[in-house]
Amino acid sequence: MKSDLRGKDMVTVQEWEKEELESALDVADHLKREWAREEWQHHDSLTGRSLFMLFYNTSTRTRNSFEAGINQLGGYPHIMTPDQLQLEHGESARATSKILSRYGHGFAVRVLGAAVDFEYPKGTEIVREYQEGADVPIFNMQCDKYHPFQTMADLQTVREKKNRIEDLNFTISYAYAPEVRRPASVPHSSILGFSKMGANVTLAHPEGVELDPDIVDAAEDNSDKYGGDFDIVHDMEEGFEDADVVYPKHWVSTKVGERGVEAEKEIHDQNQHWIADEEMMSNAKDDAIYMHPLPAKRGYEATEEVMEGPQSVIYDQAENRLHAQKGVMALTMGGRGF
Repeated sequence: MKSDLRGKDMVTVQEWEKEELESALDVADHLKREWAREEWQHHDSLTGRSLFMLFYNTSTRTRNSFEAGINQLGGYPHIMTPDQLQLEHGESARATSKILSRYGHGFAVRVLGAAVDFEYPKGTEIVREYQEGADVPIFNMQCDKYHPFQTMADLQTVREKKNRIEDLNFTISYAYAPEVRRPASVPHSSILGFSKMGANVTLAHPEGVELDPDIVDAAEDNSDKYGGDFDIVHDMEEGFEDADVVYPKHWVSTKVGERGVEAEKEIHDQNQHWIADEEMMSNAKDDAIYMHPLPAKRGYEATEEVMEGPQSVIYDQAENRLHAQKGVMALTMGGRGF
């Protein structure tokens, strides 16, 4: 177990070694067992430590799981929005994080989508600016390029349900939704995280909604290094075939800024058959699990029967946001006992 991770940032899972990710997942599992036994009340690994959380965007799972998590470890969350700071008066992101580093022990940022006028990858660039100034761990609570803590929760969920990640057949697939505002950060982080952990990764999407080629190249390199396969297909049924895990999720191309919203919407509207229904699920293994990070566009990305069916683990995923994030915070924020 590689436990000396104090001070380490998590902007993307790609910047963590496989052994480091495994250490964080092991701690997350331990903390989840404590939660189940109601022993978390006695945990004080982050007593007296503060986490500053800056939200450019609204949040349900991310905000509440981080806030609850730091509390359960004995620390304190400071919830902020940009209008509550001096950013609008010209203070830089770098200066802001440098100052807040003097007050606490971690700094977390969420910035994407409308907050940056959907200009990819502007949200990521802002997170990196905060990282440059910080003297404490920086946590990316989602930008337009990465969503590392969702992937940490997903990795934990798959380990629980399948007892392993290595050599599993993991499919991350595009799914249709009528709006064209969903970022590619979840599929980006999924292919990076699962390829690094040795899964056989299939990326399925229609022509025209490709991911960032640099991310795809990095996932291919991970597969070469860690022994899994990496394939790209343009047929949903083919992508689901023989899968142990299916993860159909809507996203828009990183090129939407170049070609415009109307052109992007036209591409998506041609692919309304990309939906996870019971017939589509039958292409996967009988014991395959269905995943989604939520919120989902029910009836478009997946049917109600699939989302609430026996193969769905979406609520376990959502719960594991709490435990996975606690694992990372406990290891990186200078806590005791890990």
